[in-house]
Amino acid sequence: MSTLRVEPVVTDSFGIEPALRDDTLSVKLTGTGDMAAVGPLGFFLKDLQSEALRLRAGAVSFDVRALYFLNSSCLKALISFISGLAGQGLRCKVEFITDARLGWQRRSLTALERMSPELVSISDT
Repeated sequence: MSTLRVEPVVTDSFGIEPALRDDTLSVKLTGTGDMAAVGPLGFFLKDLQSEALRLRAGAVSFDVRALYFLNSSCLKALISFISGLAGQGLRCKVEFITDARLGWQRRSLTALERMSPELVSISDT
């Protein structure tokens, strides 16, 4: 069994909780993805990309149901992560789990789905 080599991120207003389940990297994002979150998210996603490659992950699942805001810089970091995986030749699926009551989540993430429809999916709970 492989172990995950990325650390959780906890700030006053933003959190990232990574987990490994079978061949899926699960990432729970919580709080506010504002300017204060851009740096920590960017560093985390670089590490996560390396981990996905190292583990030959079949999927990366982002649970954003407890994320209440995501600015364009954080969205750009997610775009870089997805294109980085594809650029490294890793064909893993990227799923975003959203809260249907927070309509902005699907609206914001639809751009990622359109950019890479063969890799990215969005599901509401």
